[in-house]
Amino acid sequence: MPDNRPFSQWDASSLPVIAFAPTSHAVLYHNPAAAHLEPGGLIAGLPSEERAALLSALDGQSGDPVFLHAGGEVYSPLMLPAGGCTLCLFQAVTGYYNRTRDALDQALMASEAKTTFLSEMSHDIRTPMGAIAGLTDIALSQPGSPTKVTECLKKIKVASEHMMSLLNEVLDMSRIESGRVQIQPEPTNLSDLLHEILIVARPQADSGGLRFVLEMGRIARENLVLDSVRLKQVCLNLLSNAIKYTPRGGRVDMAFAVLPAGDGDSVTMHVQVKDNGIGMSREFLMKLFTPFEREEKSSVHKIQGTGLGMTITKNLIELMGGQIQVESETDKGSCFTLDLPFTAAPDPDIDGSLEGCKVLLLDSDARQGDLTLSLLKELGMECDWARSAMDAAAYLNDCDLFGTRYQFLLAAEKLEGAEMALLLPELRNRLGQDLPILLLTDSDWSQIEYVFTRSGVDGHIPLPLFKSKLASLLSSYAGGAGRGAPPAEVRCNLSGLRLLLAEDNDLNREIAVELIGESGALIDCAEDGRQAVDMFQNSSPGYYDAILMDVQMPVLGGLDATRELRALARPDAKSVPIIAMTANAFVEDVKKSLEAGMDAHISKPLDIDKVLSTIDSLARGRRP
Repeated sequence: MPDNRPFSQWDASSLPVIAFAPTSHAVLYHNPAAAHLEPGGLIAGLPSEERAALLSALDGQSGDPVFLHAGGEVYSPLMLPAGGCTLCLFQAVTGYYNRTRDALDQALMASEAKTTFLSEMSHDIRTPMGAIAGLTDIALSQPGSPTKVTECLKKIKVASEHMMSLLNEVLDMSRIESGRVQIQPEPTNLSDLLHEILIVARPQADSGGLRFVLEMGRIARENLVLDSVRLKQVCLNLLSNAIKYTPRGGRVDMAFAVLPAGDGDSVTMHVQVKDNGIGMSREFLMKLFTPFEREEKSSVHKIQGTGLGMTITKNLIELMGGQIQVESETDKGSCFTLDLPFTAAPDPDIDGSLEGCKVLLLDSDARQGDLTLSLLKELGMECDWARSAMDAAAYLNDCDLFGTRYQFLLAAEKLEGAEMALLLPELRNRLGQDLPILLLTDSDWSQIEYVFTRSGVDGHIPLPLFKSKLASLLSSYAGGAGRGAPPAEVRCNLSGLRLLLAEDNDLNREIAVELIGESGALIDCAEDGRQAVDMFQNSSPGYYDAILMDVQMPVLGGLDATRELRALARPDAKSVPIIAMTANAFVEDVKKSLEAGMDAHISKPLDIDKVLSTIDSLARGRRP
C-alpha cells in the first residue's frame, strides 16, 4: 500500500488531485474529489489523442494545452513535481471549453465557407470573363460581318452585366459587415416603386416560362417614407431567386399590402413571395442567411450565384426595422414573408376637376377592369367599360347616335377580338384628335412606347393601379393637355454644348468621349484634377456648359478639384454644373460629392442615357 502521508494536504481540496509515478505512470495517490474520475483506469479510458497528450505532459514534455474528457466534464490538468512523482491538479473547464470550441467551430465553418466562396467566385467571375474574352476574339476576327459583330457585342454586354452584379453583391456584403450601409428614407409613391419592381421581375418570369401573379391587398396609404433603392433591392432579390429556382411551367406569386399599424401615420408593409420551385431542405434552411452558403444540389449548381443574396437581404430588412420569415420544402417550393414598418407621407390632393368626366375603358381582364372602374368612381368619374372589340364598337355607335363625348380613353395592352395597335388609330379617328388616349400597362414603357405612340396613344398609366397616381396622370392630360409632344428620343441631343471631362484612365476617357460625343457635344479632356482646374480657369466665363469629374485621380482628386473650382473668383465658378462620374457608388460617396460642390453623382460603369439626360437637365437648365 502506498504511503499517502506526503499528499495529505490535498485531502480536503475541492480540486481533483492525482499523483502519478514517473515512467510507469501508476497512480500513487488521489484525493476524495478525484474518486469519480476512477483514477486507476483514467489513462486507459481516455481517447487516444487525449491519452497521448496527458502522458507527454506527465513526462515533462511541453506542448499545446491539454483538455481531458472524464467523469462527464472537461478538465485542464496542471502538473506539479512533488518528491519524485507528478501531482496532477484537474481544473474543470467545461463551460470555457464548450464556448471556445463553439467559437472555433464557427470560425472554421466561416473559413471553410469563405474558401469555398472564393473558389466558386473565381469560377463565377472567370465564366463571364471567359465569355467576354472569347466573344471579343470572335468579333475581331469577323470585321466583314457586322451582324456577327453586333451579336457578339450584345452577348458581351450581358456577360459584363452579370459580372458587375457579382461584384456588387460582394461589395454590398463587405459594407454591411463593416456597418457602413446606411438607409436613406425619403417620400416615395408606391405606384412608381411597385411598377419599377414589376417591369424587372415580370419579363424574367416570362422568359423563364413561368406564370407570375401579383395579389394586391389593402393599401392603407399610397405614399410612404422609405429607402426605395434598398427596398427594391430586397424585393427583386426575393423575386429573382423565386424565378431562378422554379422550373419552366411553374408559378411565382407576389402578395403586396400596406396595413395600418396603430394610430397616426404608422403602417406595416406586407410582402410575400411564393413559388412552387425546387424548394430547400430543412438542413439548408438553418444556414440560409449565412454568408457564402449554397445548397449542395446538382440543380442549384447549374444556377449562377454567390451565396450572398439572402444574407444581404436579411441585413437590409433588419436595417429597415423589419423581419423576414421563410417556409420551404424540397421539390414543393418556398415562401418568404416580409413585414416592414414605415411612416406614411402626406398624400397629394385629388384634382376635383375630374369629377363628372366620362371615360371609355377597354380591358378584357375582369379583375383589373373592376379595380379601374372602382377607382374611377371614387374620383367621381363616369365610365363605360368595353370588355371586347364588339363592346367597343357598340359604345362608338352610341357616340354617333346620342352624341356621347368621352374626356379620356383608357386601354389595356390587349382586348378580346382586336389587335390593339390596329384598333387604337381607328378609335382616334372616330373620337377626335384631342381625346387623351392612355395605355394601362405593367410593361416597361420605354420598350413599347414606339409602337403605341404611333398607334395614337398619348401616354401610359403604370400598373398596378393606385388612386393618387391615376388621378395625377388623368389631371395632367385633362382637356387635351400633354398631347402633341413627340415621343422622347432614346438619346439626348447635346449639340451646341461644350463639356470638360476630367478622367485619368485612358480607356475610360476614350469610352466617355465616344459615347457622349455621339450626342453632338464638344468635349475637352483633362487627365487629372489639376489640369481640369487650370483649363477651366484659362477659359472665358461661360465657355464650358458642364464639367464631368472623375473622383480618384493623380495630382489632384476630383473632390479637391471641385472645391478649388467653386472657390475661383469668376462668375461661372459657382454655377457651372459639375457631375461626378466615378466607380465610388455608395451612399456616403454620393454625399461626399455633393458636399464638395458637385451637382450630381453617376457611378461607373456608365449608364450613358442617364449621363446624357443629367447633362441635358443641368446644362440647359442654366441657359437663358
